[in-house]
Amino acid sequence: MAALTVAVSATVFDAVSAASTEPPVSEAAAAGGVPTRGGSATVVFSGQPVTLDPQLHRVSLAFSEPAVAASVFGHLAFMNTETGAVELYFLESLEPNEDASVWTLTLHPNISFSDGTPLNAEAIKYNIERAADPETGSRFQPATEGLVLEVIDELSLQVTLPAPDPGWDTVLVSNFAGVGSPTAIQAALDEGVEVGTRPVGAGPFMVKDWDPGQTLTLERNPYFEDFMPGQPYLDELILENVGDRSQQVSALASGAAQVVLTSGGGPTDALLEVGNAVVTNSGGGATIHLNTAVPPFDDVRARMALALALDRTITSDAFSPGTAPASGLFPESSPFYNPDYTYPEQDVEEAQRLFDELAAEGTPVEFSYTTYNTAEQTAMVDTLIAQLAEFDNVTFEADMRTYDGYLEASISREYQSLAWGTYFTGPLPILYDNVHPDGILNYGNWDNAEVGEALADLATAFTVEEQKAVWDVVQREMIEDMPVVWLCEGVLTVGYADGFIVPRSINLGTFPLWAEVGYA
Repeated sequence: MAALTVAVSATVFDAVSAASTEPPVSEAAAAGGVPTRGGSATVVFSGQPVTLDPQLHRVSLAFSEPAVAASVFGHLAFMNTETGAVELYFLESLEPNEDASVWTLTLHPNISFSDGTPLNAEAIKYNIERAADPETGSRFQPATEGLVLEVIDELSLQVTLPAPDPGWDTVLVSNFAGVGSPTAIQAALDEGVEVGTRPVGAGPFMVKDWDPGQTLTLERNPYFEDFMPGQPYLDELILENVGDRSQQVSALASGAAQVVLTSGGGPTDALLEVGNAVVTNSGGGATIHLNTAVPPFDDVRARMALALALDRTITSDAFSPGTAPASGLFPESSPFYNPDYTYPEQDVEEAQRLFDELAAEGTPVEFSYTTYNTAEQTAMVDTLIAQLAEFDNVTFEADMRTYDGYLEASISREYQSLAWGTYFTGPLPILYDNVHPDGILNYGNWDNAEVGEALADLATAFTVEEQKAVWDVVQREMIEDMPVVWLCEGVLTVGYADGFIVPRSINLGTFPLWAEVGYA
């Protein structure tokens, strides 16, 4: 059987965990439970995408879309939720050269896409090159810049980086872990059909029936067990879009669903009352992202005024009911935690002073909050309306969109403020990608020279102390420059019914390895 192995390229970056929990694993799995073969399971969560394109949608390190995409595309590699280390899946090895400027990816043999074509080195190369093509409009295009790809043999791809990067294995997981069938992609392109409407991957499942954005019914990929004998355990996986978290819990309690993907302290507590949960407590947390490149938040005073105006306990509870407000970027269990860098508490007098100062200059704070339509986000909008109504010289309006419209706004960076979150186990790659001036996830256009200079030192920061010095700069500048308003802690949960087995969660802890789940 193709065994899972820990990447030999693990560096000190990978070895340091920012999580504060034991390794997330279900009680049934801990007791040695192995699912039986067969059956259908329903998964409920919010924000299902309407298309699935591996160059447009993530299979890792995000929320709703990876849960769907990973079931079809699988993973070249993924991230351990406890350690932040990269673990290999379709890849048999992932090895850097001496200075980490050249990486060699080698696949396990006998992996096929659900159309019967091989997942080989050429297929990985095709997918990365498609991401690099501006015509694709890929969100991963910045991560392809300067890469030189060379197929060594059928299963091995050599990637030469523009500069040494000992943490490039995390970049792979973040941007290139999902691979689609080149045959299927090219056929869609040739026919002028949107690639994401015909997803074909090498993951455990393939599309059986689809009501885009609402229900995706998947059946077993018949080729998957050539890679992993006996898996997937389920015959069928049904993914349902259910936006209301109380309805998600009710679905689990009634037996209408076997798995719930959610976040927050309140939903987690409710799930534990009716079933079971694999819980990951992450670094970072929920945020209101501020677009620092456009008014009003191109002015640090406007950013600071908003942060000081809000009661984060109330706002955090609206954003994610029952979840405590975050106090800092790293939890106390992290070696990068620094008690000197905690988020400011509400200060209504200073907030009003800043609002008035900006208005007197002819630039009153007028902004919209871009999000998508869920019960929690409706509550969040109501909370913002109520809290900001207590201040003069600030005007707020909601910009409610479909999930795909919301995602498009974030990627295009066409918003003023955005419902968002920066969740991570280890700070690479997610935190780096969010705060680096050229970071692929820096959707708020935060361009802080001191942060950029500090992050440049990571390439030679091989000790925890050296890395801590870098992350201290990031923490300090995030508080002084306020590119985001921090809300609640990261509590990321996979809930599941009695009699169902979820061995572990991966990446951010927001979904399991779908091939491994099933009935006891």
